[in-house]
Amino acid sequence: MEVVIQLIVALIAIGLATTSHFLSLRALKNLVVSSNLSAYLKLITVVYGITFSQLIAAFWFASGFLISIQIGLGDLQGSTSLSFIEIYYFSLINLTTLGLAQLTPIGHLSFLSGLEAMTGFLLVSCSASLIFKTMNQS
Repeated sequence: MEVVIQLIVALIAIGLATTSHFLSLRALKNLVVSSNLSAYLKLITVVYGITFSQLIAAFWFASGFLISIQIGLGDLQGSTSLSFIEIYYFSLINLTTLGLAQLTPIGHLSFLSGLEAMTGFLLVSCSASLIFKTMNQS
């Protein structure tokens, strides 16, 4: 039963992260296409917008980690006082597939971590596509 609950939490986090990222990328694309900004300012706008969008996506997964920890599905090992900012940092590092966090997921949080990294890879790929499109417009 715990696996099913963790899967539901993961699917909700994936859905929220993907939806918020899609909406952000679409808004950025429309902004860049309709603006009279220079090529450089368009690129900077897209990069900052994507960065903000990735921060939002990491927030959704961090919330999933926090909920999972609170209902006893696992933990993040490596800190004596696990605060939300530490969970958020872990999520951000995991979403970008960098994997340098000092925290280690245990229990069913390992499953959520893997799904976050997979989702992050897909979102970063979509982001790169918009950056390349913006760069080629000039």
